[in-house]
Amino acid sequence: MQNCLGSIAGEAGGTYSESTILVCAALSALSAEVWPGRGIDRRRFVELLVRIGSSTAVRTSISVPLLIQHLSAIGDHANSAVLTKALLSFSSTRIVAGPEVDRAESDVLTLCPSLDLKTIRGHSYACLLYEEIRSSYAHEYRPGSRADSWAMTQYIGQAVSYVNRLLKPETPKTERLIHFHIEWLRQMAIDLAMSIDILASEIPRSVPASWWIEGAL
Repeated sequence: MQNCLGSIAGEAGGTYSESTILVCAALSALSAEVWPGRGIDRRRFVELLVRIGSSTAVRTSISVPLLIQHLSAIGDHANSAVLTKALLSFSSTRIVAGPEVDRAESDVLTLCPSLDLKTIRGHSYACLLYEEIRSSYAHEYRPGSRADSWAMTQYIGQAVSYVNRLLKPETPKTERLIHFHIEWLRQMAIDLAMSIDILASEIPRSVPASWWIEGAL
């Protein structure tokens, strides 16, 4: 797996799109091995990332910029304002990486206790990776509307960073798009494959009564 996912460094002459398609296909296959069945691809993909392997805390991190943008779009300006003031109170043109702005769901709930878990977890790295990368590339061969394939930073060792996009040329208003760094995705796929090998005697597992993405503890 390590060799076939090395295209980001140029070994195979591949692109970000091709690399992410390979990684996400591997992750989908792994999740299907753990929880076989139909009609549960999104739920088991996310479950794999948040339940198995190391660094699950990173995968459950909540994308605060995208959550704020979602809350603003649905008219929840109160919670949007609270999160902005606490975690995003700087210039909209500043280029940021995940650790600078993103938080655990417990931190988000402390600031906004009225938010439900499904809304918060819908903006986790695990869920956004499925929706904006895995699903979007599979169906449209491009990232979703909340993600970008080009990083605006040369940060090393990051899971995600953000791309600033100008909404209207005549105004300074911008939005942030999430960028998943391919090296983090590659290492995650390797970690999960190795973890599943270790858990081979416990696999396949029964479909849970409730999935993490649905609010299960």
